Amino acid sequence: MIQLLGASPIALAACGAPSLRDDGGLGLDAGLDGGPLDGALDAGMLGTDGGIESCAPSRRDALGPFFEDGAPSRAELAPLDEPGQRLFVQGRLVDARCRPLSGFVLDVWQADAEGNYPSAIDSGFRLRGRVTTDAEGSFALESIVPGYYETAAGPRPAHLHVRVWTADGVDRLVTQLYFAGDPFLGDADGCGPPTCFSGDADRTLALEPARVNGRNGVLARPRLVLG
Repeated sequence: MIQLLGASPIALAACGAPSLRDDGGLGLDAGLDGGPLDGALDAGMLGTDGGIESCAPSRRDALGPFFEDGAPSRAELAPLDEPGQRLFVQGRLVDARCRPLSGFVLDVWQADAEGNYPSAIDSGFRLRGRVTTDAEGSFALESIVPGYYETAAGPRPAHLHVRVWTADGVDRLVTQLYFAGDPFLGDADGCGPPTCFSGDADRTLALEPARVNGRNGVLARPRLVLG
């Protein structure tokens, strides 16, 4: 599990199913809105003269052996009784000119808290799901923080797999999202270049304490860019 530096352990509260705002964001409890994804543009997208700069495309990463097609459309990848620290993701998908991409489908899959990938068919697609970006390119999901796992070459850091499709099914990006503070990032990753790229800072997400619909957890705010 990823440990938050300077944060106390977070207790989970079993409440109802998660709700999402109409704009595709998470229904964050009072006092936690207003983060960097709530503005019109993320920080760093505007030039000093007010003009829009280019956004560097997100780097591709390994598909891995555990992708299984057919995940359902849902924002809650982990049931409420799934062991592990609750993870809330509120992100945005943009193009290389930093414009929001609407109607794109993100296929997300991950390991459980112990680093195991459940079989999609046997588990009812547990820890797997698809979300669609809204008019602002925003997307949101709820899951648990995945665990790291060992390979023959060494440990793999905790990560989320993301595969981005257009509305008509064109595959545009396969990548992975990592978490700040993981001791297995970069050179310590058992899967390194030219296959895996966990040293990419643009895909390493800070985790901040958050509360959604009465449930405590951590919040990540990724930005993905299609070239």
